Amino acid sequence: MDIYHGIMKMDLHRSNIDFVLIALICIGIFFGLTLLYSADQLSYKLPLMQLLKGSVVIFFLIPIYFASDRNIRDISMPLYIISIILLLWVSCYGYVSNGAQRWLYIFLIRFEPSEIVKLTLPLALASIVHKNGIPLRFPTLCQGAVLILLPFILVLKQPDLGSSILLLMIGSITLFIAGLNRRLIIIVLTSFILLSPLLWHGLHDYQKQRILVLVSDKQDLQHQGYHIHQSKIAIGSGGLFGKGLGQGPQVQLGYIPEHKTDFIFALLNEELGFAGSLFWCFLVLTIGFRSVYLGYQQHQVFNKVTIVVLGFSFMLSAWVNMAMVCGIIPVVGIPLPFLSYGATSFVMTLVNFAIILKLGHTDPRRQYIW
Repeated sequence: MDIYHGIMKMDLHRSNIDFVLIALICIGIFFGLTLLYSADQLSYKLPLMQLLKGSVVIFFLIPIYFASDRNIRDISMPLYIISIILLLWVSCYGYVSNGAQRWLYIFLIRFEPSEIVKLTLPLALASIVHKNGIPLRFPTLCQGAVLILLPFILVLKQPDLGSSILLLMIGSITLFIAGLNRRLIIIVLTSFILLSPLLWHGLHDYQKQRILVLVSDKQDLQHQGYHIHQSKIAIGSGGLFGKGLGQGPQVQLGYIPEHKTDFIFALLNEELGFAGSLFWCFLVLTIGFRSVYLGYQQHQVFNKVTIVVLGFSFMLSAWVNMAMVCGIIPVVGIPLPFLSYGATSFVMTLVNFAIILKLGHTDPRRQYIW
């Protein structure tokens, strides 16, 4: 009899998994692998490498599947501390490429710790908000500010302005959802605007040049403005339905550097056209808002804040990349979730949704018992 009730309890637990979100994620993965197939000149090598590197995610999925909500909440702060240690390790012994020190080699595995902290930061913030309660009190706000500023400074020093700003935005969204006072938000934004001249002098020369290129795209088209100029040509030439997979001259002839990673959205537009771009944008919004919907169904503060922030974080990362490729914002080097080639980004995106599915499939009626 006890075994029967255990099986029934397990079936109920599993039946509440959001298969709609799982289906949408699978579509996103397939779409990304298809574009990588085209980016590699219709070769299966790149998508197979992405899948092979992405298989590392199984080591994260198994413990997430068997963990309880409380286990995930309790381990959030230790995971955040580990990610900070990795960022410190990068600043001392990180691998340098193109003037940036952002990567680590551990057991011949190369990864980017800044991608990891994009997940551990909202988890840690949600755990302290859950512990101290809503609305936010001043001590909780101070703790949250420290948790946000620490990785922000470490990532900014790499230098990685795009990821550091994204961390700042993710942290701010977390505190806002947790009930941050609107007056304080206005004060912070006003202070940021007033201090912008000082921030400008703190930027590296190449970062300043990227901003100047954004203001006037006719500057330095052979150097800093080259990526955006060629990307706009590819996007504009795609038309309504594109030139077809493997048929985009801007991409296939090598006019767009990094077309397999940061600038893969240009490939999407050139080869699949406006229709393909519209489909992708709709998919991003559907996945993101489906995640947010799951979050707002939860009663526990930790579950709700974590799921909603991770859903917004996914949409924010996608929007920043697409805006960069289209020349709306400066080039910041943010990968496009599901589409860009890269093990760390791909694996952390999958872990991101594994946590959303885990915390989001909890039956809201039984959360108080758990």
